[in-house]
Amino acid sequence: TKGYLAAIHAELNRELLVEFLGRTRGMTPERAAERVAPVRLEQRYLFNQALESDWSMASGLMMLVLMVSPPFLTALGVVREKESGSIYNIYASTVTCGEFILGKLIPYVGVSCFNILVLWWVATRVFGAPFKGDPLFFYLASVVYVICTAGIGLLVSILVRTQVAAVLLTMVITFIPSMLYSGLLVPVESMSREAQLQAHLFPPFWYLQIAWGSFLKGLGWERLWSQTALLAGYAAVLWTLGLSLFHKRPKR
Repeated sequence: TKGYLAAIHAELNRELLVEFLGRTRGMTPERAAERVAPVRLEQRYLFNQALESDWSMASGLMMLVLMVSPPFLTALGVVREKESGSIYNIYASTVTCGEFILGKLIPYVGVSCFNILVLWWVATRVFGAPFKGDPLFFYLASVVYVICTAGIGLLVSILVRTQVAAVLLTMVITFIPSMLYSGLLVPVESMSREAQLQAHLFPPFWYLQIAWGSFLKGLGWERLWSQTALLAGYAAVLWTLGLSLFHKRPKR
C-alpha cells in the first residue's frame, strides 16, 4: 500500500511541476517533462520479453514429467516381479544382479528417452514455446536426467515389495520435490536459507535450469555444463547404490 501511495504522490508532483514550468517559463509539456525527469528508468527483460507464462511452464513441465514417469516405470517393473513371485526364477538362475537390473530397466529408460522428443514437440508446437538453445546438448542433458531419475525408481524397487507401496513412495520422493523445490512454482531465491539448501539437493532444480536456459535463454554446453555434470553425478551415485543393494538372496 505504501508503495502505491508513494507512486501516486510522485506522479502528482511531476504533473504539478510540468504545469508550473509551462505556466512560468512557457515550456511545452514535452520539454517540461524532460526537465522534471531527465533520466527515465525502464524495465527490460533479457529473455521471454513477451512475458508468456506458458513458455516457462511448458519447458518446466518437461522437468516434472521426466522426474515422475521414469521412476514409476522402473520401480513398478521390478516390484511387479517381486509381487507375482516370478523374481524367484531370477534368483535361481545364473543371471547376475547387474544383468537382471539392466535388462529390466533399459527398455523403460529407452521409452523415457523417446518421451523427451514427444515432450519437446508438445512444448514447442502446442504451447508455442521458443527453443533458442542447442538441440543436441539439450537432448543429451535430458537423457542424463532420465538416467538419474530412473535410478530413483531402482532404489524404490529395492526398498518395497508391493506395487502400491512403490507407487506411494515414488510419488512422495519425486512429485513433492519437483513441485516445491525446483523453482517451477516458487522462485528458489525467495525461499528461506534452509529451503534453498534442500532445493539444491534435488535433481529437478538443476534440470529446470537446463530446460529454461535452453528454451528461453539460448544457453548451451558452455553455460550449463556444471548442471549436467551434477546430474551425471547423481545418476552415478543412485545406480551404484541400487546395484550394490540388490541381492539375489534377499533377507527375509
